[in-house]
Amino acid sequence: MKKYLLFGIAIVFSFGVNAQWKGTTTNDDQRTMMVQRHMDLYPKNDQSQLKNIFNEASSINVNGTNISPEELANFEKMHHKIFKGIKFQVGANITSKYENGQIWTHVWAWWSGEGKKSKETATIPVHLAFNWDGLKCNNAFFMFDPTFINKEIALNDK
Repeated sequence: MKKYLLFGIAIVFSFGVNAQWKGTTTNDDQRTMMVQRHMDLYPKNDQSQLKNIFNEASSINVNGTNISPEELANFEKMHHKIFKGIKFQVGANITSKYENGQIWTHVWAWWSGEGKKSKETATIPVHLAFNWDGLKCNNAFFMFDPTFINKEIALNDK
């Protein structure tokens, strides 16, 4: 009997947790377009759109390391110093407004480039998640395998 009671509570709890993450998703709202604009400019070494996405106090977690929007801009500029032929192919860019009040834009994409020193090329899957407060992102998460980029950075540090 105790097992059934615990099982019932677990099911009711899971409904409550899942309900808060229901919402609507779009790919043509202002937030999605702001992020898309940056994705279009990044391969051209243009970080001008970042100021429209982030406020100065925003936190951007890149593979577990928190950086500022200014540091992100510098990181992106550094990419263009050590890689050529950078491309950012977006597979999906969507914004979801959830019943719990949170708004997230998610980007699934592929970064590719050729190391200027190593002459090696790679294509890396990327997931970006932007959490919004109004029309500014207050925190973001950038996730990708940094191995190829780190190897090229190491070659340029020599």
